[in-house]
Amino acid sequence: MSPTDPAPPRQEILDTIEEQVKDLCHIHDHITRIIANLEIKDRWFSDYDDPERAKFNRDGMIKTFLYMHARGFNEAETARRLSGAAFIYVKFDFPIPPSKQAINYNKRRRFSLQERKTLKDAGELIHDQCVEHDLVKTDDSVEPALEPEDIAGTDLEEEHIMDAVERASTLGFSGFTADRASNAKYALECYLERQAYLNMSNAAATTPRRRFARLSDREEVPHGSSHNRTMKKIADPDSQLTFDEFVDCGRIPDWERIRDETLDAFHTGVERILDEIQSDEHGETGIREPVNAALDIVTWNFWPSPFKKRVDADPGEQPVTYTTSSGRTRTKYLKDEYPVMASGFKESHERGYKFATLTIVAENTPIVLAIEPVRDVRAWEDTGGVHRTSRADIVDRLLEQAQRHVDINKVFADREFDTHEVRHVIDKRELYYVIGKRKQATADKENLEEVEEDPMIDVRVEYASLTVDGDTHDLSIMYVPKDAAIENEEDADDGDEYAIFTTNYRVEPDRAQALTGQYRDRWTIENQYKSIRKHFLPTSASKDYRVRFLYFTIGVLMHNVWRLTNFFLRDEVDVNLGEKPPLRAGEIVELVAFCLFDPGG
Repeated sequence: MSPTDPAPPRQEILDTIEEQVKDLCHIHDHITRIIANLEIKDRWFSDYDDPERAKFNRDGMIKTFLYMHARGFNEAETARRLSGAAFIYVKFDFPIPPSKQAINYNKRRRFSLQERKTLKDAGELIHDQCVEHDLVKTDDSVEPALEPEDIAGTDLEEEHIMDAVERASTLGFSGFTADRASNAKYALECYLERQAYLNMSNAAATTPRRRFARLSDREEVPHGSSHNRTMKKIADPDSQLTFDEFVDCGRIPDWERIRDETLDAFHTGVERILDEIQSDEHGETGIREPVNAALDIVTWNFWPSPFKKRVDADPGEQPVTYTTSSGRTRTKYLKDEYPVMASGFKESHERGYKFATLTIVAENTPIVLAIEPVRDVRAWEDTGGVHRTSRADIVDRLLEQAQRHVDINKVFADREFDTHEVRHVIDKRELYYVIGKRKQATADKENLEEVEEDPMIDVRVEYASLTVDGDTHDLSIMYVPKDAAIENEEDADDGDEYAIFTTNYRVEPDRAQALTGQYRDRWTIENQYKSIRKHFLPTSASKDYRVRFLYFTIGVLMHNVWRLTNFFLRDEVDVNLGEKPPLRAGEIVELVAFCLFDPGG
């Protein structure tokens, strides 16, 4: 029967789909995989209008609507799912995820009313069959991971991905070493391979070895206890102290020595990644210097409480009294030992580790260039006698690290870095900055009120100066419409229609809006940058800062590997890699686990 023959009766289509689903339920363990593997007959939806000119292929759109109805989603939720999980749109044979508007257009313009009803009934039928086979999970937010066989036959062939991932990983992890016995059973690369897998699968070091062993090409993989010991050695500073490690008659804190030891290997990887991006073979697509850079602080929760029960307090032990973020007074007994580098968060009941980072704000390849530990005061501490890493010192060290690799032109930072000392540090390095400002001074409130009420202007600039350590710096204070400059509400106070920024440029109002528009671009990077926390940090309950800082550093390197992998795939996929990488962070997990390192050793 030819494709131009009349479509079979509606019930025949439903019966055929039901038969396929019953068979596929015995092969696949996820409703989305079942839909992706359905065979769509040419005659079923013959009213699909002008398929040769359609941006999205007919079978893929049919599966999209089957997916939407089977999962009980609306068009907007369906578009978000396709955008967030590469498995779906790759298996539906789409070049990019369709938007909500594209889904709606195809429904209205390319399918008849009768066909839409058939798609809806078929989707519900698929759902019922998957429920019967216990394939509809409680957590329906998890879609299948993209595996090598899912790529075969697409524009993104498996061999291209494997070559790119292996190449990027070799560059990124080449600097790590550890002081280990010459007769060690496993090569160091094996432990790094396992750690990369743990980072990306959100697993803990004690996770059973079976799944990792299946993914690894090695005949045998290390046990979790052996893994922990080896990872600590990688971040363990030399036991022999030098004179340089004593300052002001005291020893440099252990966390600083751990930082320095770990960052040496990190910067080796960064340097090799940048060399690869800038190599001649990539021509004009490399990073153009000087670059713009974004500062950010990433958090990693530490859940154990710092408090102990009253019955566990020693006789005569004095509790601490403090005020929570909600204004309540609490009296608690502190545990004897609590991680030194665990900081307080905005909410007084939360705490964890903080790491400041500097990222290239590049259109296509945002690489993290620098990491610096952050220690902030905790709600229960006496702020007078507690060590806190100042924002100025953090920024100075981040810039020092980053300028080892690239020339920097401009630095973007949110209100987390709103201090005169930070501006002083950046000015001393002869760099430009755009930094969000808190509404603190009376003048700020008055200027905001005036610009909000003025019907003729929507931008205001005031000129000021600041003096730090005897140096005076000029700056411009810019009051600009909030929607034109920011995406993060933390950069403006509740209820304000305007946000405040400072810069060491001398700017006029028309230039101010363009400058803060550049600042807005950094949020594209920051939103992607959150993928470090979401996709590249393992589960860990360790109090050992060697473990925490090393795991975070490896997570950042995995982020860089992901970015470099997509950079290598430029020639294979015609896409803006800064916005829509052909491999999304969550979807590279399985692929990297297959081929991080040479299985030898």
